[in-house]
Amino acid sequence: MANALQNITGLDNAGKLVAHICAVLWCAFLQIAMVDLAYRPEYLKAAMFQRGFAASAELAVLVPLFLATNRPDVEFTTEYVDDPKVAAYLLIYLFYVLVTCGELAFMCGRTARRNWGIRPWSSVGFALSCVSAALGLAYAFSKGSYIIFYTLDNPWPLKAEEVVSPTLSGLAVLFLFSGLTIPMIGALRERLRQKKALAGE
Repeated sequence: MANALQNITGLDNAGKLVAHICAVLWCAFLQIAMVDLAYRPEYLKAAMFQRGFAASAELAVLVPLFLATNRPDVEFTTEYVDDPKVAAYLLIYLFYVLVTCGELAFMCGRTARRNWGIRPWSSVGFALSCVSAALGLAYAFSKGSYIIFYTLDNPWPLKAEEVVSPTLSGLAVLFLFSGLTIPMIGALRERLRQKKALAGE
């Protein structure tokens, strides 16, 4: 898919740029959704503006830096962090992921605790989402710290980083999918139970 996108647009590494833009927007929308659940209603409008502004500022920095750095012999991965612009791009992206996942872990954990014993399906979903955000934190910390230690000429083996970071990222996506799906299953079961109860009257 990345190759097809690159062929269509004629832009090297187009798939990576689109993936990072989608990740930034996804994190921002998740933050806004959780703020609606976790904070007071009077804070919602300001919180939405703050998260939207942060995502816009992130993209305003990332996209020009990507375009200034992008060329056929470069990939935006840890294998190419010997290029200072690639390292800077990845660190800016990972810092955003680190901050947003940290807030999401806090909000999901608090919401899971509030729903415990009241809405069990929702509570489990938020708990899994909290685990997902924690894995996202670990991913950003793992990849980001590798880049920092690389610039200090003391990194751990690249092959190890290329195994650990994708594994953490994949697990984060899996837990997030589960966390978003389980409450819907619980709501569906409740509706079916109510329909059966009404049919039996």
